[in-house]
Amino acid sequence: MVNRNILSSYGKESEARGVRETYSALYAINIVFQAIFTLLWQIGLALFVGYALVEWASLSEWVYVPLILLGVISGFVSMIKFILTAMKSLDRIEEERRAKIKQREKKNGK
Repeated sequence: MVNRNILSSYGKESEARGVRETYSALYAINIVFQAIFTLLWQIGLALFVGYALVEWASLSEWVYVPLILLGVISGFVSMIKFILTAMKSLDRIEEERRAKIKQREKKNGK
């Protein structure tokens, strides 16, 4: 079996930890951008529908107010649902990682 001291002396373990930390940071940035996009998409869609109703259906500009409010509310609901789903996924990934570490330690201990 390979000793951990040998691996750390060559820097393999620290390199692997750095790669994991970089991947985790990029994954977190991805979640933030997707959450923001989810919020803005709903608001943009509400603005487009409002514009279409004002221009093509000749409705008053007051139609923007309820549509923007609806867009903001639905955007926040979608964003919160996305974040909760992403957090469950992160928890599952973390549990799998811990299980692999325990399995590896158990295998190295035998």
